[in-house]
Amino acid sequence: MNSPEESSGGQPSKYCGLVEFENQFKDVEEKTPVSTVLCKQWKKKTSGCSIKDSLLDTFPIVRTIRKYEVREDLPNDLIAGMTSGVMMIPQGMAFAALSTLPPIVGLYISFFASATYALLGTGRQVSWGCIAVLSIMMGQILDKYDASVKGGNSFDCFNDTLIEREDAKNNRTAGEFSSDPSDPVTSRRMEVASGVTLVAALVVIVASRVGLSRVSSLLSNSLITGFTVGIAFHVGTSQLKEILGVRVARQSGIGSIVKTWIELLKKIPDTNVATLITSAICILAIYLVKRFVNEKYKKKLRVPIPIDLIVAIIATLVTEFGRIHKDHGVRVVGDVPTGLPAPKFPDLSLSSSYIGDGLVIAVVAYTQTLALTKTFGLEHNYPVDPAQEMLASGMVNLVCAVFSGYIAAGSVSRSMVQNGAGGRTQLASLVAAIMVLLVILFAGPYFYYLPKCVLSAIIVVSLRSMMLKLLTIPEMWRRSPLDCSVWVFTCAAVVVLNPDLGLLVSVVLSLLIVVLRTMVNPVSEAGQIDLGDSLSVELRSLRGYSAAKPPRQARIVKIRTPLFYVNSEAFVTGIYEKTGVNPVEIRKANKKREENTAKDPSVTESYKETKEELGEEVQNFDEGKSTQANNGNTNEYHREVAGLSCPVIILDAAHMAFVDLMGVQALQMVIKEMKTVEVEVFISSLPENVIPLLKSTGFWEKHGDRLFLSVDAALASLVSQQKK
Repeated sequence: MNSPEESSGGQPSKYCGLVEFENQFKDVEEKTPVSTVLCKQWKKKTSGCSIKDSLLDTFPIVRTIRKYEVREDLPNDLIAGMTSGVMMIPQGMAFAALSTLPPIVGLYISFFASATYALLGTGRQVSWGCIAVLSIMMGQILDKYDASVKGGNSFDCFNDTLIEREDAKNNRTAGEFSSDPSDPVTSRRMEVASGVTLVAALVVIVASRVGLSRVSSLLSNSLITGFTVGIAFHVGTSQLKEILGVRVARQSGIGSIVKTWIELLKKIPDTNVATLITSAICILAIYLVKRFVNEKYKKKLRVPIPIDLIVAIIATLVTEFGRIHKDHGVRVVGDVPTGLPAPKFPDLSLSSSYIGDGLVIAVVAYTQTLALTKTFGLEHNYPVDPAQEMLASGMVNLVCAVFSGYIAAGSVSRSMVQNGAGGRTQLASLVAAIMVLLVILFAGPYFYYLPKCVLSAIIVVSLRSMMLKLLTIPEMWRRSPLDCSVWVFTCAAVVVLNPDLGLLVSVVLSLLIVVLRTMVNPVSEAGQIDLGDSLSVELRSLRGYSAAKPPRQARIVKIRTPLFYVNSEAFVTGIYEKTGVNPVEIRKANKKREENTAKDPSVTESYKETKEELGEEVQNFDEGKSTQANNGNTNEYHREVAGLSCPVIILDAAHMAFVDLMGVQALQMVIKEMKTVEVEVFISSLPENVIPLLKSTGFWEKHGDRLFLSVDAALASLVSQQKK
């Protein structure tokens, strides 16, 4: 940006005025009815779009298969798929238990989610299935359902009687449920979860088709990470009763973690020693292999050791042949049915009260999966379509809902393993789904003797990566205190409150922070930094850049944020503060002076002398030689002299991303108020998207002579006027 004298030879360029520029170059826009616009958009989308192209867009795997290199890709996909599938089996069963549903549900979700996403998803390394975060959130919904059953209508009372009978028959504590899907109580609870999932899936599918895939932007990475770490505390706490082998009633609501810990401390004397020893051995074995073998020798190991499955198999064999479940009271999974469930649309009347909670889970699932997909897309250089990912997410959950499952998502840990094992395409997910299908069809009964504490051990070790994120807080604080604050607040809110309420409060806080950032310092006074030679003159804030000097002809104020109803008042007061020109105060001072003059005519002569003295100081101030300005009292001094000089204020609107009606009114107020004290206001560098509103409100027509293409153009025009 050259100085005005250099850029225009002392004369303003032909199109330095924004109005003249727009009149010369802006295409004439014809007003068309909304229906016509919609028709044009529809034709644009459908023209040249064949059924074949639509199918290819909807099923990305077709494009993948057409370009598939069998010799290079197939071996990698087979190994990665089998590795991921082996992990899915114990993790799916363990994570399903977090939702208080039968472990077999986790296998249903793992199979149908992986198979469906492989057909519809764009992420080639993403492993879908049952994950801890969503399971614990679904468990919260089922807790609400259980609470409503215990104090509900006649049907609910009947259901409540069933719960009490089943608890008495199976020696269960309140809050524990059968692992048999055919159990009446368990069946209805599965239907509640499926109903919530079905409605959420349909909403997500519709949202993907109407362009709402950007809803995930409401959840920042800091918020999502803090949320998952907070959930990890809930997950870990929920597994302690199985690790200790004690019976503790499931707690829900605000402060559920604290309530659970209190109950656990009371039950410590009742700890089952055999269960505790089994848990400790399993946790130690899984941790040592994952930490010191799989992680340490990641580059050398073609496939990581499936220690989760190995431990589960060994523990099952030891329990069955050692009879520790009968001799020492170690609780086992029990009956695991074989075969796929029949498709069934759930009774939505059972879940109608929890649809909002389900939508929250669906948004969390989509957001986490999209972030994971984008990560692998960047790593392997393939495109990721957020809208298609949202459609895939909705379809996956729709299928899961019809086949007795609940909301699924991409698993971070399994996806990392699938990627590390060399997975090239979505076929790896199909291989993993086939592995799980074999277990569902044939291996279910063999997991009868699997100890529940082993599933808890698998879950607890899987939380390690989440808990390690707590160690990143100091580094995060050094990088961005604001993001760190959101992270910590979200984590604390989820722990202290409950997952859904904690997430809601955190989202509100994040949006509030965005709003507050536009309200704090929406403007700053700027100056020019001369880079010398033929380089441009840069505009920078006076604060922080001592080399920045305000031009002699005017004050430059940068608008740093969008101008809308939230910060319109702060914008006006900010202009007054940064320029040191407050028309209201100046008018008050002038009125007081006039009153004093009317009372005592001798004041007039004194005022003229003062004006002459101040006028000299004003000149020195404009030339950067004022002693008071050098002492850091520029604003205070300028307030005193502003009413006696005739400065010009140039508003640099280059960063004003958008403006609303109140923003336009704020601009008009500044112009009007400044004019009352003989201060002119110019506006430069207006973004194109704000011009239509300025025209429709009459601002363009009324104040068009104050609008310029750039700060240089405004200064050039000012120099030209002064020469005249």
